[in-house]
Amino acid sequence: MSELKQIVELWRTAKASKEEVCLATVVRVEGSSYRKPGARMLLTRSGQRAGTISGGCLEAEVMKKAWWLTENGSTVQRYSSFFDDDSSMPYGLGCGGTVHVLLDRGQSAHHVLDALDLSLNSRIQFVIITDTNRAETLLVRGAGEEDLLRSPDLAALTDLEVLVQRAADDRRSFYATVHANTDHTSELFVEYLAPCPALTIFGAGNDAKPLADFALRLGWHVTVADGRSNLVSIERFPHVNRLTVLKYEGDSPLRELTINAEDAFVLLTHSYEQDRTLLRKLIPHKPKYLGVLGPLQRTQRLVGEIAAQVDMSPEECMSCLYAPVGFDIGAHTPESIALSIVTEIVAVLNGHEGMSLKKQARKQIHSKLNYV
Repeated sequence: MSELKQIVELWRTAKASKEEVCLATVVRVEGSSYRKPGARMLLTRSGQRAGTISGGCLEAEVMKKAWWLTENGSTVQRYSSFFDDDSSMPYGLGCGGTVHVLLDRGQSAHHVLDALDLSLNSRIQFVIITDTNRAETLLVRGAGEEDLLRSPDLAALTDLEVLVQRAADDRRSFYATVHANTDHTSELFVEYLAPCPALTIFGAGNDAKPLADFALRLGWHVTVADGRSNLVSIERFPHVNRLTVLKYEGDSPLRELTINAEDAFVLLTHSYEQDRTLLRKLIPHKPKYLGVLGPLQRTQRLVGEIAAQVDMSPEECMSCLYAPVGFDIGAHTPESIALSIVTEIVAVLNGHEGMSLKKQARKQIHSKLNYV
C-alpha cells in the first residue's frame, strides 16, 4: 500500500470516529534531505501514525512532541543534522540538511487531508498555499472545485491568483515571497498536489500482474484491459481499480475507456493485430507515456502500417512511443521486466531521463571541474 493511501485510510478512520489528528508536513528543506517539501506524516491522538517526513530519524521525535508543541496552534519546527534549536540532543539526519516541518492539528489540517483523499481517489489536482512564517495554511484549492479552505488573510496578499495559476500550469511546487497590503511579508510554500498517476495495461497475461502490483504499491490508479474475458478477472487482479473487457471486433475497442494524455499506457497484448488496433487509437492522443512490448523492428513495422491512417509520419508516430518498453536493467523475469517498465514510467512522468545517482553525482563533479 502506498504512503498516500495509508495516510488517507488513517484519516478516514480518525474522521469517522472523530479522533483528533495532527498533520506534519515538510514545508522547506535546506541542503540534502531524504524527503522533500510536501512529504507528510499523520498522527492520531491514540498513537497511530502513517507517512514519513524523513528516512526514519525524525518521526519518533515529532510524534513525541507534536501534541504539546501545537497546544496554542500550528507551528513550524526546524530540525537540522546537528542540533535542534531548543535542545543539545542531535537528531542524526545523516544527510547533512535542515528540515522545516509544519505541525497542525486544526481545521486547516482537515482540509488538507480531504484534499489528499480527493487527489488519490477522485484524481483531482490541488494547489495548497502555506505561509511558513506564520505556520498557517492559507488556501486549499482543487481544479474545478470550490476552495476547501480560503483564509481571510489571503485578502491582504498580492498576486495570489497568479501564484495559483503558475503552480497549476507548471505542475510543480515553488516558494514565493509576497508582500501584503500591510508591512507584513509572507514566505509562501506554493504546493502543487498532482492527481495520482494512472496506468492502463493492455493485456491481462501473467506479465501484467507484477506490473499492476508495482503500480498499485506506488499508489497509482490501475486499469487492466484485454479482449479475453477469462483473464480479466478479479481473481487474477484483485486490487486494481478497473477491469475492462475490450471488444476488438467493433469500431473502437477503447470506447469503454477515457484516454487522458497525461496518463501512462503499456501494451502487453502479445498480439500483432491487437497492438496495431490499439496504437491506431492511442497515438493521436499523444499520451505522456505509451510503451510497447517487443523488439524495435516489430514496432516500426506496426507504425509503418498505421501512420497514414492517423495522418502522421512514421517518425512522428515513433516519437510518441517508448519502444522497446522499459529501462535496460538486465531484466529477464516478469517481475524484473515489470520493474524496468515502471521505473521508466516514473522517470517520464517526473520529467527525468533516468540515470544512476552515482553517475549523476560524478557528472556534476566533472562539470564543476571543467568550469573551474
